[in-house]
Amino acid sequence: MILQEQIQILFENKLFTNIVALAPMVLSATDNNTELLPPASVAQTMVYLADSFLEQKEYGKAEVYYRKALDLRKTLSKQRGLGSSAAKELSAETEIRYQMHICHLALKQPVQALLVLQGIPAKLRSVKVNMALGKLYVMNGLERPAISAYKEVIRECPLAIEATLALIKLGVSYVELVRLIFNGNPSNNLDWIAQWIKGQCHLHSCEYLSASTIFCHLQDASLLKDDVTNLISQGTTFFLAGDFTSALQPLQRAHALDPLSLKGMDILAVVLANEKKSAELEALALKLISVSDSSFEPWVAMGYHYLLSRKLTRALYLAHKACTCCTPSPGIEPLILKGTVLQEMKKWPEAITHFREGLQIAPHRFEIYRGIVHCYLALQRSREAINMAASSLHHIGHTPRTFTLYASVLLKDPVTTAKGKVFLERALNMDSRYAPAVFLLIDSYEQAGQRSKAIELLNKQINQQPSNRLHHILGDLLVKNGEMDKALEQYNSALMIEPNNVKTMEAINRLENALVAKLENHLDLEADDIPDSDEEPTIEEVDIDPMGGMWADMNLDQFR
Repeated sequence: MILQEQIQILFENKLFTNIVALAPMVLSATDNNTELLPPASVAQTMVYLADSFLEQKEYGKAEVYYRKALDLRKTLSKQRGLGSSAAKELSAETEIRYQMHICHLALKQPVQALLVLQGIPAKLRSVKVNMALGKLYVMNGLERPAISAYKEVIRECPLAIEATLALIKLGVSYVELVRLIFNGNPSNNLDWIAQWIKGQCHLHSCEYLSASTIFCHLQDASLLKDDVTNLISQGTTFFLAGDFTSALQPLQRAHALDPLSLKGMDILAVVLANEKKSAELEALALKLISVSDSSFEPWVAMGYHYLLSRKLTRALYLAHKACTCCTPSPGIEPLILKGTVLQEMKKWPEAITHFREGLQIAPHRFEIYRGIVHCYLALQRSREAINMAASSLHHIGHTPRTFTLYASVLLKDPVTTAKGKVFLERALNMDSRYAPAVFLLIDSYEQAGQRSKAIELLNKQINQQPSNRLHHILGDLLVKNGEMDKALEQYNSALMIEPNNVKTMEAINRLENALVAKLENHLDLEADDIPDSDEEPTIEEVDIDPMGGMWADMNLDQFR
């Protein structure tokens, strides 16, 4: 029985726990008797043992034995003790270094992982080594070498989509990508891939309208109909543009088509939370956890469920768990969730810290700027709030959301209120239905005593997009104007849209009570005017209007 062959048989049959039990004893025996195994076989045994530790996720032990094998291999090469036959049997240095980098990443040591791979000469780097190098360069903030590494991947594997997406994020243009991938001219049967890549370029450049147009076209009229990846791209585009309603359908469709996929499900969770769909959110979270409890998406979904339920301590724990599931650095959605929960807990400085960490990863995310602005305002640091809102205009662009965020800060100061109104009007010129701008502008009109303008804007909005809230606010303003009958109309219209809305029902009850009290008071005053007489007067003689003047045409049954 040849010892080295037996270890190899164990490895080929994936009996890794058996190797972990046997190989250390073999190596100890070899230390005491150098004739037991030749040096090359000792090095290969170390590699088998390291691979087995890696399979069992014992990354520290695996890294130690990979390094020992590498050092022994170098020693043998220098001593010319590594013959050609032994060299063929021993794992290549490139492969050993690649496995070592996996261990360093698992141990959250990205710098060491990068140094290990950089030790491989450029001419000997395989595609997977260049791919790993690209990721590590990005991780360590080295963009130019990352671009070079990813380009090397695409030169050998033109349809390496992950490398293409990485280059898009690093700012490589669509024209250059087409030249690199398709030699400048994609064939007809690959045109859909070129279009999808173009959509991704628009998405990264925050050109959401162009991106959504491409993804929707690919969904409706191409080979990518009902493709999960394209549906997620479509939903993500709407989400980043702030159109949560449009984002919901493609993301839910993607989940229905592939319930085992986690990609994009963190965004679906955010959309469901924004729509206050707590039951659906909880169901999604439980499904995702059953798929994998080691990824961040399930914990983001469950975190938002507890945030909606106002169980903030639990939500914070889940947000932290989601952050720890992202290696080597936290993902953007877990960071935004954690910042939002801390904001709700009124831990403003801690929330700002997490939002700012997210800003380093995704400077285009509106939710981050909004969170930081709200925290600064809560801390009464208005100057920092204005600067951050202005920064959103610079990084995201002039959109209804950024204009409204900037205006919301300006409206806090009487000196800049007029300027704030201008930005709100600009927001509505871009999107006449953007609700946050509508409500802020209505409030600013009311504060300035321009109630007629507020009522005019509300009527215009109700014609475009009737909602419970719009009808309710209009009813409130009409009450202040003394137009009770019109106010009641608006409250009833609001209740027709949301029959179970408690606030609207309370408003109707208050108005009913006020109207009845006024009517009774009016009748009491008229009764006091009746002259004293020994004879009991008839209704005809006193000429009392039982409905009280202006209420004569009102049906009191509706106030019960």
